[in-house]
Amino acid sequence: MAVHKIDGVDGTNHFPKKLVTLYASGACTAGYFVAITADTTNGLGGSVSNAVVGPGSTESEALTFGVATETVAAGANVVVQTAGKYENAYVNGSTTAGDALTGPLSGGTAGMADLLAETTFGPVVAVALEADSTNLADVMIIDQGFF
Repeated sequence: MAVHKIDGVDGTNHFPKKLVTLYASGACTAGYFVAITADTTNGLGGSVSNAVVGPGSTESEALTFGVATETVAAGANVVVQTAGKYENAYVNGSTTAGDALTGPLSGGTAGMADLLAETTFGPVVAVALEADSTNLADVMIIDQGFF
């Protein structure tokens, strides 16, 4: 469990962040949502890439859990924010404040959080804190408990 800091140590009063460094089995882009991959370089579950569209792959919305904080090529280590407020995450263009967000759904774009509707399946990965502005919005990432 993450420690809730309110003293500004990490520069974010009342919005603590939880970060983890993982192996990027595919390219990761800053601000894009990432998912666990089947790569076993650092053990199963220890690798990530930009989350991909829809079911049928190991990087689908079911394993989306956080946002890359930096852009790296495949084979590098990447820092992923797994909980807390993230500013300017890559989101669906119809996002409004309060929307529940999941990984990319069919018809979506890799790395883009999609809107979770009653007719779609997927974990709530984040909640939008504002309406999108050219596919970017501040979000509150929900700790999935993977790391």
